[in-house]
Amino acid sequence: MLLGSQWHARTEITKAPLLFLTCQSLAAWGPIGAAPWALFFLAKIVWHLGVQIEFSQAVQILYGTPYFPVQIGLALVTGWVLGGVFRQRYMLWLWVIPLLALSSVAVGFPLTIPAPMEWAVYPPINHLTIAQCARLDFLDRMKHLFGWGVGIQPFNQVAVTLPFYSAAAYSLGALMAHTVADVPRLFVTMRNLRVKRLILCVTVPWFCIKVALNWQPMAVRYPAMRTWSGLLFVLEPVLVISILMTSIFAIAVSLAGARFAMTRFFLDSSNRGPGADASGP
Repeated sequence: MLLGSQWHARTEITKAPLLFLTCQSLAAWGPIGAAPWALFFLAKIVWHLGVQIEFSQAVQILYGTPYFPVQIGLALVTGWVLGGVFRQRYMLWLWVIPLLALSSVAVGFPLTIPAPMEWAVYPPINHLTIAQCARLDFLDRMKHLFGWGVGIQPFNQVAVTLPFYSAAAYSLGALMAHTVADVPRLFVTMRNLRVKRLILCVTVPWFCIKVALNWQPMAVRYPAMRTWSGLLFVLEPVLVISILMTSIFAIAVSLAGARFAMTRFFLDSSNRGPGADASGP
C-alpha cells in the first residue's frame, strides 16, 4: 500500500509539469492556430445564408486590429469551459510566461523570430523582426507592440503580443468559471463525458468524411496538393474543425444531460458527481 501511494505521488509530480506545459501551449497558441479555421468554418455556414466573406475580409478580421477579437474571444470561451471542467488553479496563471516574453521584447531583449509567409499574410509595409524591433526607442517599441499598425498588424504583435492576450483571456475565462459564470451542472456533466466514444463516434467519422470529400477536388484543381506538404495543408484545417465540431457536440450533450438515449451513450452514468442531475441542467 505504501509503495502504491509513493508511485501514485511520483506519477502526479511527473504529470503536473506536463499538464502545465500542455495548458500553457493551449492557452497561448491554441486559439491563434484555431481562429483562422474556425472563421473559415463560420464563413462556410453564413455562405449558405447568402453572406459571403472574402479572404481579404477574413485577414482584416483576424489581424486588422491590435486587439484580435476572434482569438481573444475563442481563448475566453475555451478557458471558461476547460477551467470549469478541470478546475485547476494553475490555469489562472497561464498569462505569466507570455507576459515575461512580451516584457523581454518591450525592454529590447534581441530575440529573433523571422516572420513566416511575409508575402501572403505579413506585407512588406511593416515586417520588422523582433531583433530589429529592439533597435527602436522605447515609445516606438511600445507603439509597435501594442499600437494600431498600417493595415495588417506587424508580425511582432502576432508572435509576442497576441500569445499574451490569448493566455490572459484564457485565464480570465477560467476565473469566470470559478466565480462570475459558474454553471455547476454543465461542468459536472462534462466531467462525465466518455471522451473515447466522442473521438470514435464524432471526431474520426467527421475527419474521414471531410478528407474524402475535400481531397480529390483539391488535388484535381491544385496539383501541388498531391505532395506530402499539400496533404498536410488539407489535413490541418480538417483536424482543427473536427475538434471544434466535437467540442460543440460535447457541450450540446452536456446541456441535454442524460434525458435522451443518445446523450446517455456519451455520458458515464457510473461516475456522476455531486450535483449531477439525470434530467440535465
